[in-house]
This record gives sequence, structure tokens and C-alpha cells, in this order.
Amino acid sequence: MGMMEKRFLILVLVIPVLQGCLLGPDYQKPDPAIPDNWNRMTLDGSAIDLPISTGQVPEADWWRTFANEELNGFIEQALDRNHDLRKAGFRVLEARAIAYGSGAGLFPNVSLDGAYSRVRRSESILVAPTSGAPQGFAPPGANFDIWNAGIDLRWELDFWGRIRRGQEAFSAEALGTEMNRRAIVLSLISEVGHTYFRLRELDEQVEISERNLANQQDSLSIIRSRAQAGLVSDLDVKREEALVAETASQIPEFRRQRAVQLHQLEVLTGSSPGTLVLSPRPLRSVITQPIIPVGLPSDLLQRRPDILEKEETLKAANARIGEARAYFFPSVAITGNGGFQTSEFNQWFNWASRNMSIGPSVSLPIFEGYTNLARLEVAETRYQQMLEDYHQTILNAFREVADVLAALQTREQQLGSQRQQVAAAQEALALADIRYRQGLVTYIEVLDAQRTVLAAELGVVQTERARLSDMVSLFKAVGGGWDQHQLAGMNP
Repeated sequence: MGMMEKRFLILVLVIPVLQGCLLGPDYQKPDPAIPDNWNRMTLDGSAIDLPISTGQVPEADWWRTFANEELNGFIEQALDRNHDLRKAGFRVLEARAIAYGSGAGLFPNVSLDGAYSRVRRSESILVAPTSGAPQGFAPPGANFDIWNAGIDLRWELDFWGRIRRGQEAFSAEALGTEMNRRAIVLSLISEVGHTYFRLRELDEQVEISERNLANQQDSLSIIRSRAQAGLVSDLDVKREEALVAETASQIPEFRRQRAVQLHQLEVLTGSSPGTLVLSPRPLRSVITQPIIPVGLPSDLLQRRPDILEKEETLKAANARIGEARAYFFPSVAITGNGGFQTSEFNQWFNWASRNMSIGPSVSLPIFEGYTNLARLEVAETRYQQMLEDYHQTILNAFREVADVLAALQTREQQLGSQRQQVAAAQEALALADIRYRQGLVTYIEVLDAQRTVLAAELGVVQTERARLSDMVSLFKAVGGGWDQHQLAGMNP
């Protein structure tokens, strides 16, 4: 082994040792203020009456808590076929590929070249070719061949960590893209749940309206008979007809809204238009009251995908600061080429035909205007922006949980009052009808009672659906469910 080869080997062994410096700050996880428990987020300062459990966190398939196989099927179909979710999956693959390629600069760039040329030396040239060209030693008018096979090398030495900081940033951004996909999964599941319960609400509202319409039509038939007998005026008949028409007009609107929800469910589940057939089923048949495992407030930082996404973005911004600082320092690279070159084919790969040149090159930035300073200032201010965004996302997350807890806390009280209203309205209707038949009140009292019954029954269904939607929203607000190995992978 010649002296040059030995020096090359020593250089290759020493280079990895030299690439140990990393400029810029290492990432430090922010320490936001979080509450110790959920009590402070309730209306009366106690979460004991809420259907929640702090000793557990949601399972990965948390939607099965609602014990509705029909809903489970729609959610699983959406997870498999929703186009927005599939697009998000491809964005994750793209980000991973970018992160994987960002570390290529840590390794040498090596290319293999091969060439053949037939050369004739000019007879009238006065100056020999420079740069050691072979034809420089050939006599004028000579013809000869050049066979060349060689390897070109360039290896930038990442002394200051510019490439490694860039790789760190791209890796964090790739993980942030994965968290964004998880947020889309969570939103998709929640949207399917909201749409399904809204559709079932409309089914029951149609049923209630049709039942009340039938009762009102029966009353109208009786009133008409009494009017023909001269017992009541035609005014009562017209008033009842107006009420019947008013109730009947609500049913097509409910059916239109149901069709809209069904179309939305088709889009969410990736179904072709008009292919999803869903038989009417009243909301009361799917009502459930699960105990929702919400964990502790501190769990929110490790479970909410939007918070995790913001943190990964913050990590990437922090790494960009070190990347920007590295531009102030010299760029050092090893460049070289070597191979076999000869004018005789049969001597091409003989050891005596070898040639090689290798050595370091240094590029020191002296004056580049405001480029490097601006790059560093941009990186530092962007980090501050991401930090504020991270804290704001945490505040919004706790606000969402507090909103849903307050809603769940008041829904039971609201439902209790509304059920009492329905019972009282039905009794009032019966009494109004009796008193009207006895001639003690006008028919307006009966009409008002009929309207009150219909509105009260519709109101109960609406609140029941809102309560179910609130439970779905609470699962979403606490970050849904994760597999245990996924949670372990997120912890530093």
C-alpha cells in the first residue's frame, strides 16, 4: 500500500470522529401550566356526578363504548375508505421519504465514470494542453486512444451539525405529519358519530310529527263533525286545519334534512352517491350512557394529536436554529477522484495505470450580505411563533374539554325538565280537550296545548341527540384512544 493510500485510509477513519459538534440549542420540552383534575372545569367545581372515569383512558376503538354495531360498521368503513384519510396517509409517506433523504448528506457521494475517446494531436499546435492531459506528451499529428474508468468522490464533513440539524427537523416534521393524520382519524370518527346520531334524531322527529299529525287529523275530523251538527263554529275548524297543515309541513323538512345527513354519511364512509340505504330507526333505540374514561388532565398533552403535532413542529423549528447557525462556519469537504487511465486497452486495469487525487476543500463565508443573519433571525422568530402556537393549542384543548363537561353536566338537568314538560303538556292537552267539550274554554286552548306537546316532544329528542353528540365530542376532546405501544413511542 502506497503512502497516498495510507493517508486516505487514515482520513476515512478520522472523519467520523471529527463530525461530533452540533450547533444550536437542544430541544427542551415546554412546561405549560395544567390543572391537577377536572373539577375546576365543571360548573359547580365537582366532576363526581359526570359520567367520566379518571382512572382510565379511552381504548383505541373507543367508539364501541356506544354499543351500536351499526355505528361501528360505519366508522370502520370510514377508516378504510375515506379519501381525506387516505390522502393524509400518503402525506405521511411523503414526509417520511423526505426525512429519510435528508440524511444523505452525511454520507459520501460516489459516482462511477467510464469513457473512451480517440484522440488526434494537432500538428500546428504551439502550446501543449494543460492540466496533465495525455495528449500533451504526444508528438504533433499522433493518433491514440484514451481508456478511462474512475470514481468521483465528494463528502461534506458535517463538523457543525448543519446536515444533522436539518435531518432532525425533517424527522420531527414527518412525525408531526403523522400526528396530523391521527387528528384527521379522530375528527372523522367524531363526524361519523355526530352524523349518525343526527340522522336518528331526524328519524324520531319524523315519527313524532307523524304521530301528532295523526292525532290532530283525528281532532280535525271530530271538529268537522261537530261543526256540521252546529255545535262549534267554522272558525274552530279552520284553526285546526291550520295546525294540521303546520305540523304536516315540518315532516318534509325533517326528511330533507335526513337525506342531507345520509349524503354526508356516504361521503364520510367513501360510499358512492345513493348507495347507502338506512332504514328509519328512532333515536331512543340507540340511546346509551357509557362511562367515558378521560384520564387525568396531564394525559391530554400526550394524547391529543393536535398538541403532539404542534410539539413536533416546535422541535423542527428548534432544530432549524442550529441549522441556521452552522451557515456562519466554514464548509469542509473531501473531494477526490481516481481510477484507471491508459492509451492501451490491454493495460487498462493494470495497477500501474491507476491515478488518484484527493484532498480537503474549505469554503468560508466572508460576505454574503444579510443572508446568514436573516436566516438565523427567521429560524429564531419562527421558533417563538411555534412556541406560542403550542401553548395556544393546549389552552384550546382544555377549553374544549371544559365546554363538553359543562354541556354534559347541564344536559341531564335539561332532559329532566323537558320530560316533565312533555308529561305536563300531555296532561294539559287532555284537560283542555275535556274542558272544550264541556264548553268551558275556547278551541284556542286545545290548539295551544297540541302545539306545546309537539314542541316539547321534539325538544326532548333534540336534547337526547345533543347529549350523545357531547359524549362523542368528549372522546375527541381528550384525544380518543391510542394503542399502548403508540403511547409509549410518544414519550421521550
